Amino acid sequence: MLWTVISMNARSKARGFTLIELLVVIAIIAILAAILFPVFAQARERARATQCISNLRQSATAVLLYVQDYEDTFPVNLYLQFTPQGPCVFSFYQALVPYQKNGDIMLCPSDGKRVSPALAFQVAGLPPICPPVLPEFSYTHNYGLIDFGLDNNLFPNTGRAVKPLAQIEYPVETVMIYDGSLALPGGAFGQFDTPIQARHFGFVNANYVDGHAKAVRTRPLTDSSGTHRSGRTLDNRHTIFAWTVADGGPYNGKIQFRGVPYKDGSGVWRLLDE
Repeated sequence: MLWTVISMNARSKARGFTLIELLVVIAIIAILAAILFPVFAQARERARATQCISNLRQSATAVLLYVQDYEDTFPVNLYLQFTPQGPCVFSFYQALVPYQKNGDIMLCPSDGKRVSPALAFQVAGLPPICPPVLPEFSYTHNYGLIDFGLDNNLFPNTGRAVKPLAQIEYPVETVMIYDGSLALPGGAFGQFDTPIQARHFGFVNANYVDGHAKAVRTRPLTDSSGTHRSGRTLDNRHTIFAWTVADGGPYNGKIQFRGVPYKDGSGVWRLLDE
């Protein structure tokens, strides 16, 4: 009898949440989510940026291994190769395959606008790429360093020889590979532009001839009305925006890392084969 009375009293005292209490709890959860989700997103992007830097360090090592094996000379960016299956374009990326093995290091984890090289070459009216073909890529290279070469059978009469390592006076400042894209001419971009892409909180990651990789500050390139200028990727799949380098170095104010830095007689930065 006593147990029955206690149980009835316990049930009489128990009650559910009121509507106001539920709304307060929901509001608190919503506030916490609004505070924490951006923090989690920033942490995730920092992890991606770190992975991107790691990718670029690995590709820098691959380039320097190639240079070591080819009489201290940087590779040609594109040239025509003839095979039993027909002509194909042998690119800088194919040249690095024996040294980097893993094509995934050419993919930035923050890049949602990767370029399909096969489709890009088709749009540009070039022959197909020689195998192995990267399905997509996120990084492009300094076309003033990894150059066309004097005897290029795909782009003749460029007058631009391949670059020997000894010609690089400022290896710490000379970019090799970076967060960038191939652009379709039009909008903010011209023929064979390789614009930087600020994927990491307004920074572009890049590697350099001495083998290090780092983040470089950028700013949006805007028109007279303040609109961020844009264009299309060379495969015509994505809209990309134009940025300029803002770190004060030899590429300061440029939309792409192109050319070999040197200083003129006044000590001002200049770019060879920009």
